[in-house]
Amino acid sequence: MIEKRFSAAAETYDRHARPQLSLARSVCDVLPEIYPEQILELGSGTGQLTRLLTDQFPDVLIDAVDLSGKMVEYGRNKLKRFEQITWIQGDAQTYRGTDPYPLIVSSATLHWVSDLRKTFDNIFQNLEPGGFFALGMMIRGTLKELLAVRSEIAPEKTPPSALHTLDELIDHLHAAGFKVLRKKLSEEEVSYKDTTDFLRTIHEQGVTGSKVASGRAPLNRSELNRLIELYQERYTSPDGVYATYEAATLLVTKE
Repeated sequence: MIEKRFSAAAETYDRHARPQLSLARSVCDVLPEIYPEQILELGSGTGQLTRLLTDQFPDVLIDAVDLSGKMVEYGRNKLKRFEQITWIQGDAQTYRGTDPYPLIVSSATLHWVSDLRKTFDNIFQNLEPGGFFALGMMIRGTLKELLAVRSEIAPEKTPPSALHTLDELIDHLHAAGFKVLRKKLSEEEVSYKDTTDFLRTIHEQGVTGSKVASGRAPLNRSELNRLIELYQERYTSPDGVYATYEAATLLVTKE
């Protein structure tokens, strides 16, 4: 289901990916002061973080792994001049490299996985002793305005946010065996022309139908019109309407 959603969004993802680019830059900001021989990137998507890594580590081999075959194809075509990148279709929950990596990175991806603890266990096994794992994830509070309006209009169709809190994220990392070295919280309000533009944008990012923005059942036409009306009334900005994105960026190590 996730693979299909992001394959469909491959061609339009970058057009609206300001919060995701901010998070990728935040991941680069917490990277350790090392120059690794090889990097594993999980959830490479269209290559936002991958491209930043080529600037910071121009000669380092990068294994860029994504669940979506279309995302892998898009990233490969977009960054084809960087021969040090190997593009791989694979699942962050199960992918294993030939040898452990000294540095693993992931941005704006792991909040999508169905089993975060299993994913962290797998990443732990992919990391060499003393290696580092830098990750950026959207956390609870992301798109809170949309969740609030949807809960009011159709509470029976709207479960609570399935995103993790920072404390839950750290608990899962500790349980997998990681030691947290750095952590950073960020909140960004992103403006959109109007509510219809906002909903179209998150749909083109593959968010619609995800645990971030979806419900137990789709809204009918009447409910959708009411959602647009209420969102427009309550969350106006000088540029239209706004939506909040909350994120956590962490650097951890395998002692």
